[in-house]
Amino acid sequence: MVGDNKYEISQRAYIKIVLHALKHQCNSVNGVLVGKVTGAGNEASEEGNSKIEIVDAVPLFHAQLGVLPMLELALSQVEEHLIADKESLVIAGYYHANERFDDYELSPLARKIGDHIARYCPQAGVLLLDNRLLSSLGKGGNKKPVVQLYTRDSVRGWRLGVDLSLKEPTANSILSDYISEKREQLLFDFDDHLYDISKDWLNPDLYN
Repeated sequence: MVGDNKYEISQRAYIKIVLHALKHQCNSVNGVLVGKVTGAGNEASEEGNSKIEIVDAVPLFHAQLGVLPMLELALSQVEEHLIADKESLVIAGYYHANERFDDYELSPLARKIGDHIARYCPQAGVLLLDNRLLSSLGKGGNKKPVVQLYTRDSVRGWRLGVDLSLKEPTANSILSDYISEKREQLLFDFDDHLYDISKDWLNPDLYN
């Protein structure tokens, strides 16, 4: 079952998710997770034990989350990039941050988009930003991811409870430094790119 799978997220992907949410604190934001699926369940099935390695995140929207044509356009652009990159990466999940600070529930929209992605990658997970943990980042000592991982099965749908591990144990420390530097202003999503094509949604300069 999906619940037997192991999920790991890279520092690169993790930082992008949080900075995207911080840049648009008055909006919901979303994006896709890019990674590799390895192990017994790496075929188009929920069976077996797989390892899902999230190596990157692509910020999508802060203004047009529920517009299906825009989502389809963005996903096709991401897929074209992955094919050209030739690293055998796939869209392996979805991330979402709610508009309200006190909203910790996976919304119907997030579930719907997660379902759409799971058609192509059954092991896909959905990451939801946890604002309660985010507020403690600057206090130091927090080594837990500030996102909640939801996984899906055919009986109960999306459910919380599977552990997500950070690949690099220093990820929260680096993220805290980036927040102090206000580096979220350097991050661009697909919405930004649609308004100004010079803003690259791949964010190659974010870590320089």
